[in-house]
Amino acid sequence: MCFGKQLITPFVKQCFAVSSVTFNMLSYGMVIGFNASLFSELRKSQEIPLDRDSESWLASLIGITTFIGALFTPIIIDSIGRKPAVITSSVLMVSGWITLSLASSLPVLLVAKFLQGMSVGLGSTMGGLLIAEYSSPKYRGSFMATILTFVLLGSLISHLFALFYNWHQISTIVGFFSLPGLIISLFSPESPVFLATKGRYDQCRKVFRWLRGPNEDDELEKMIKTDMIVKESKKSRPKKTMSKIIQKKLTYVILTFKKREFYIPVFIMMHLSAINEFCGALVYDTYAFDIHKALYGTDIYMFKVMASVDIQRILSTVLTVYLTSRVRRRPLLFTLVGLNILAYICEAGYIYARRHSLLPFDHMAIGVFLHHFHYFTNGAGSMSLTTIISNELFPTADKGFCGLIRSLIFSIFVFANVKSAPYLFSLIDVEGTLCAYALLLFYCQVMLYYMLPETKDKTLQEIEDKFRGFSLVDRAEILKTKDDEDVSN
Repeated sequence: MCFGKQLITPFVKQCFAVSSVTFNMLSYGMVIGFNASLFSELRKSQEIPLDRDSESWLASLIGITTFIGALFTPIIIDSIGRKPAVITSSVLMVSGWITLSLASSLPVLLVAKFLQGMSVGLGSTMGGLLIAEYSSPKYRGSFMATILTFVLLGSLISHLFALFYNWHQISTIVGFFSLPGLIISLFSPESPVFLATKGRYDQCRKVFRWLRGPNEDDELEKMIKTDMIVKESKKSRPKKTMSKIIQKKLTYVILTFKKREFYIPVFIMMHLSAINEFCGALVYDTYAFDIHKALYGTDIYMFKVMASVDIQRILSTVLTVYLTSRVRRRPLLFTLVGLNILAYICEAGYIYARRHSLLPFDHMAIGVFLHHFHYFTNGAGSMSLTTIISNELFPTADKGFCGLIRSLIFSIFVFANVKSAPYLFSLIDVEGTLCAYALLLFYCQVMLYYMLPETKDKTLQEIEDKFRGFSLVDRAEILKTKDDEDVSN
């Protein structure tokens, strides 16, 4: 019996709790990968007729509905808890797959995408925050990298099924893959950070020590003390009417945007999100037919190549899990995103030269190499590292509001990227679009060079104190010492 207890180490417990999020990420990846099968089949079969406008709306709807789902996230994660948010997201995702499997018209497809977008809005906003709150600093980077790993694995599963099944059958099969996340979330504990913010300190200590063991009590007590200080400052404030509450909320928004520990992480997160969304992964998966036509001149091998680059991208992400535990985040990010920019330029040059017969020699292997190189930079840097870093930046007291802003920015970028891509392909061709993305990534690199601090091996509280410029706990202790000295004198 004792031996069994020893096997259930804090790391194993954290893995179990984190898996409730990562299995949901598997479903989000399937949503992305499913688009390639859906759009390529509908273009050829016209089973459900789609023109360029309706196709772009169907593809980009997830950007709008993600934000709608994210609007409910602060209410759920700050008032009800992180755990109910995971459960709700899972239920919406299962409902979306069921609707897709029964779809026979554009309106039904839109309803299915609406449900899936709501699910992604809840899960993507809260998932990374929950992992950060569950995990120890030494494991946090690796656990964060599992978010992207499972998203990519989900995309791979969808692409592999596309080799054998039609889109109706795929939507039925992958619906079953959404069930483990729902089941595990029902048995996972609530976040200790949420329990602390609700003043349930004894339960917070119990859950924190169950997850982390007894060796990280310094972080636990500092988190509780910080929350106590925040609550103490609010105690003397009387209850207010609805108009006063609205005024208070507006005042909160204004004052929050003036806090260094808020506006600096939000600015950084905007640029990290831009890199994540415009690195090529989303457009390459959604409009795979156009990309493969430009890069290879045919779509015959589309799903075989996509499955191949998916596997390679997963391996690249696993490499990042290893690197983030040994290499500082900043230099790793700038190196890999720089390679992403280079991949864009090389692909654009190759497509242009190929289209205008400027190549002295051409072979499919060239396109395959460039395609895999691009996906390596996505998996190893532009997607994984930006996800890891952005989830480490938000202040504890404003996580819900930060999550809402992050989802809004995510939704805007997804919608703008997916909606505009077909029109950019028509206006400046595929190669011109890739060059535009390269310029955008370069701009983000410059901004992050001046604003992004190093976060490796730092607790979430230390990162927050870095942006603030001081520690609330340390300042409170200094003020208390001064008060004691004044009283003694």
